[in-house]
Amino acid sequence: MKRVFQSLADQMRITEHDIDRRKLFMSFGEEDIVQLKEVSPWIEPLISHIVRKFYQLQTAIPEIALIIGDRETLNNLHMSMEQYIRELFIGEYDLHYVEKRLRIGKVHHRIGVSPKLYLSGINQLQLLLEDVIDENSADQGYDNKRVKRAIRKLLYFDNQFVFDTYIAALQREVESANTQLEEYAARLEEQVAERTRALVELSIKDPLTNLYNQRAFYEQLEQGMAQVERTQGYYAMLYIDVNKFKLINDTKGHQAGDEVLVSVAKAIMATIRKQETAARYGGDEFCILFPNTQAKNLRYYCERLFAEFERIKPFNVTLSAGAAEVSPEVGYDLNELIRRADQQMYFAKQEAHKLGISRLNIEDQTVIL
Repeated sequence: MKRVFQSLADQMRITEHDIDRRKLFMSFGEEDIVQLKEVSPWIEPLISHIVRKFYQLQTAIPEIALIIGDRETLNNLHMSMEQYIRELFIGEYDLHYVEKRLRIGKVHHRIGVSPKLYLSGINQLQLLLEDVIDENSADQGYDNKRVKRAIRKLLYFDNQFVFDTYIAALQREVESANTQLEEYAARLEEQVAERTRALVELSIKDPLTNLYNQRAFYEQLEQGMAQVERTQGYYAMLYIDVNKFKLINDTKGHQAGDEVLVSVAKAIMATIRKQETAARYGGDEFCILFPNTQAKNLRYYCERLFAEFERIKPFNVTLSAGAAEVSPEVGYDLNELIRRADQQMYFAKQEAHKLGISRLNIEDQTVIL
């Protein structure tokens, strides 16, 4: 897409009507324009002298001398100031004239001239022009008071636009700073949220298996139990233990034991659904919570779990699992649910050791998988 060029006046929405209004505010009218145009022919040869005198006085101020810096910059400023003074007496103060005044403000802001320094410079220029007008009024035959008044009005008129650009630049800087601040705050907020999430994860997850830890397990169980009790529904729990885990630890070392625990966690995560909660309860014991599920239906889940574990397990170990449930018939006692599931797991473990297989026991049933 072709970029459309906009003048400073366009960007700042300054129109011919706005310019006329500002002239009216300054009481700058046709009489003033006539006075300035009449001065133009004889003041033209004196402009270079005025500018030299102006910069002699300006460069005597350390702050301004530091901004100007070098001879080339000073020469460029001389030419720009000569053109500026020439345009004061041209008699045409339209949108084109205003555009140049806006650019003066933009340039001065960009090179670091503060408003106070700019105003001191304009004041100095006004005094020099008034001195020249007073010195030549007798020879040229004009009313020096009227001319000086017209110059004063025009300089005030100019200053409006110069300071419009100062203000606009300041607004852009503030907006940019606000944008940067908002972006920084957003990034900071995101970092804090991310670190908070990480800390929460650390507080609720088992670092080895990445399953919920025991504290988080109890929180999930309490919430689930409260909800199912309100609806008078079913809530099942599976208590899992690794058979011969101590033997693996004692003979192959704790790293081998960790591999077994990780493989159990992977098998669980590969087989549970999103609404189900899995936790490492402690040591080689794992618990899974099943909302809206009866214990008898866990045999179908355990078929998948035992098959997945058999596929990925690193050593010749098996699992024992005990299932229990809460319901309107047996009540909604949290601790009793854990105790009963734990008890069924031990019943399963006794048979698993004898048969060398993974085994599931469910209350009031015996299911061998």
